[in-house]
Amino acid sequence: MSGNDSEWFEVSEVADKVWAIRDKTQVASYLILGKDKSLLIDTGWGIGNLKKLVESLTALPVKVVFTHGHPDHVSGAYQFTDLNIAPADISLLKAFFNKETRTQIIKYRFKDLTPPGFSEEQWINAEIGQVSPIKNGDIIDIGERKLKVIATPGHTPGSLCLLDEDERLLFSGDSVQSASAPVLMHVDTALPLNTFLDSLKYLYSFNESFTKILPSHGEIPLNPTVLDDLLNGVSEILDGKIKGTVEQTRFGEGLVCKFNTATIIYDENRL
Repeated sequence: MSGNDSEWFEVSEVADKVWAIRDKTQVASYLILGKDKSLLIDTGWGIGNLKKLVESLTALPVKVVFTHGHPDHVSGAYQFTDLNIAPADISLLKAFFNKETRTQIIKYRFKDLTPPGFSEEQWINAEIGQVSPIKNGDIIDIGERKLKVIATPGHTPGSLCLLDEDERLLFSGDSVQSASAPVLMHVDTALPLNTFLDSLKYLYSFNESFTKILPSHGEIPLNPTVLDDLLNGVSEILDGKIKGTVEQTRFGEGLVCKFNTATIIYDENRL
C-alpha cells in the first residue's frame, strides 16, 4: 500500500452522493452512498489504499461490484470483503491474483510508477476471500438507493453495467466510453463483435432511464448519445459499410473505428 495516497488518487463528486475515484492511470472507480451501505464499483489496481480513502468518505459497510474481471478493475479486491461479479468473469478475476501474474504486472506495467511507501511484496502476495456471483436483472439495494445489474457481454464474457434509475445514472464500465477511450474488442477476453452489438441493443432498451453515463475510462460524465454512436457504428462494421484502420496497441494489433463521440478497436477475425 501507499504511504502517500493523496498523490495516487483524485476524487470528485460527480452526482448526488456519488464520487469518482481516479488513480494515476486514470482508471475510475465509483463510490455510491445509500442509507444502509455504500456501493463501490470496481477497485482499480489496488496500488494505493483505496479502503482507507473510502473509509474517509463513509462509515457505511462497503459492497463491491465489479463491472468485469480485468486487472485494472479488480486488482484492489484484496482490500475488501463483500465482492460481487458476473459468474462468467469469476475465473478472470481470480487469475489476476496469481502471484506470478501480479509480479509481471508490477514489473512491466508499474515500473517506477508506484507511490512512496508502496509494498510490492504485499501487493504481489495479496489474496481475496469468497467472490459472490451476480446476474442480469439483480437489484443491488444499499438502502433508499437501488441499482439494477445489466449484463453487457462483449469486452469480457461477464461485463456488466449498473443502472441507478432514480438518479438516472448508468455506470458503464468499459462497455461504453468516450472517443478518447476506445472500447477494446480486440483483447483476448473479448467475445465476437455481433455479441457485443446484442449487448448494446439490450443496453439501449434502458435509454429512457438515464441521462448521464459514468464510464471507467476517459471523459466523465458522458452524454447518452455516445451509446447511439457506438451502437450505430458497430452495426455498420458488421454490415460491411465501414472498416477500421489497422493500428498496433499494447494489447496487439486491431482495427480502429471512430464514430463521432465513440471509438472501438476490434478484431476482424471475431465478427
